[in-house]
Amino acid sequence: MGLFDSIAGSVMNKMAGSSGNPMIQAGLELMNKCGGPQGVLDKLRANGLDAEVESWLGSGNNLPLNLQQVLQVFGTELIQSMATQFSLPVDDFGSKLAEYLPQAIDKLSPDGKLPGSQAELMARAFSLLKG
Repeated sequence: MGLFDSIAGSVMNKMAGSSGNPMIQAGLELMNKCGGPQGVLDKLRANGLDAEVESWLGSGNNLPLNLQQVLQVFGTELIQSMATQFSLPVDDFGSKLAEYLPQAIDKLSPDGKLPGSQAELMARAFSLLKG
């Protein structure tokens, strides 16, 4: 991870922490552990969730995720570790992640694609956190 990534991650974690919504911070952490938003999408697609990903990037309704899909894609061990970090039961954490992840990707990709640069991603994320 480069210096910019490290600084950006710290700033976003502080902003997410102050937002009062631990799922924002959890989503950022998941993206960080999976190689960013594109890494998350790649993992989802590799697990057969192409239609879901495309719905989040598109302009229509977002197809949902469920707990079992989250556990399959990201692994029980990672989700359990993150649930412990956020002091939530695994099923609750995974279900909330399944609810918030489609929304986060949808909001980060208003034009149908994720930002092409780290700076653009940060700008979109900051605007979402402020809004």
